[in-house]
Amino acid sequence: MEERNLEMDDDGKIKFRKSGVLPHEEDTEGNEIVIDVPDFDRYAPESNKVGLSEEELAEKAAAQERRALGKRQEAEKLLGEAEELFVKGDLDGAGEKYLDSAALFGEDWRAWFGVVRVQTKDFTDFSEIYDCEKAYDKAFRRMPAEDKAALAEKYVPSMESMISGNAEKIRSLEKKDEKERESEREETEKAFSKSRMFLIIFGTLFVLFAAAAITLSFFVYSVPGKQIFGLAIGCGVAAIVLMFVSVYSLKKFLLAFFAYRANRTAGTTEWGKQAALLRENTDLIQSVIDDFKA
Repeated sequence: MEERNLEMDDDGKIKFRKSGVLPHEEDTEGNEIVIDVPDFDRYAPESNKVGLSEEELAEKAAAQERRALGKRQEAEKLLGEAEELFVKGDLDGAGEKYLDSAALFGEDWRAWFGVVRVQTKDFTDFSEIYDCEKAYDKAFRRMPAEDKAALAEKYVPSMESMISGNAEKIRSLEKKDEKERESEREETEKAFSKSRMFLIIFGTLFVLFAAAAITLSFFVYSVPGKQIFGLAIGCGVAAIVLMFVSVYSLKKFLLAFFAYRANRTAGTTEWGKQAALLRENTDLIQSVIDDFKA
C-alpha cells in the first residue's frame, strides 16, 4: 500500500499526513494537510444562507444532496473494486482503493474495515495491525451491531483456533526452556561458586595488603633502617596488583551471578523468548475477538 495516511475525522475533514500509514500517535499540526470536504456543508455557519429565497435555499440543498449522493456512489464503486482486488490477492491495490473510498465517504465503516483486512491479511497475520490502529478504531466505532455479529461468526472461530494453536506451542516452548535451563544449571552453579570464592580471596588479600602498606608507612621514618620502607613498598605493590585482580574477579562474579539468576528464571532462553512473543500475540488476538463480541 502506498505510504500515506488518510483519516476521515468526525468534523468532516480529510487529513493527509506526510509519513506513515495510519500511525499510532497524532502528528503535530505542521505535519498535516487538512482539506475540507464539500459533503459536510452542514458544519458551515448559517451566514452563507442569509438573504437567499426559499427556492434558492431548496436548490442549494438539492445540489448539496446531489454532490453527496455522487460521492457516495463513487465511494461504493471504489469499495467494490477494492473487494475484487482483495479477492485476487492484490493487497496493496485493494488498500489504496479502500483508502480512496474512505476519502469520499468516511462514514462507511466498510472502507476502514477493508484497510484492517489488508493490514492483517484478512485477520490471519496480526504483526502489522498497529499500522492501522486508527482505521481499526473507526471501523469498529461505526460498525452496526448486526454487521459486527455477522463478522464475528466469520472471523472469531479462526482466531480462537489460532489462540488454541498458540497455547500448544507456548507449552512446548516452555518445556524446552525449562529443559535447557536444567541442563545448564550445574555448570552455572559451579561457575557462580568459583567466581564468588575467587572474589572473596583476592578481595580479602587486597584489603590486607593495602592495610599493611598504609600501616607500615607510618613507621618508615620512626624505625631505623630501610626494612620497614621495603616492606611498605612491597605491600603497596602487592595491593595494587591484587586490586586489579579483584576488579577482574568482580567482573567474572557479576557475569556468573547474572547467568546463575537467569538460569533460575523462566523464559530467559531463546525458547522462552519465543514463548513470550507468542503470548503477546495471543493477547492481541483475544483483544480483537473481544472487540468483535462487544
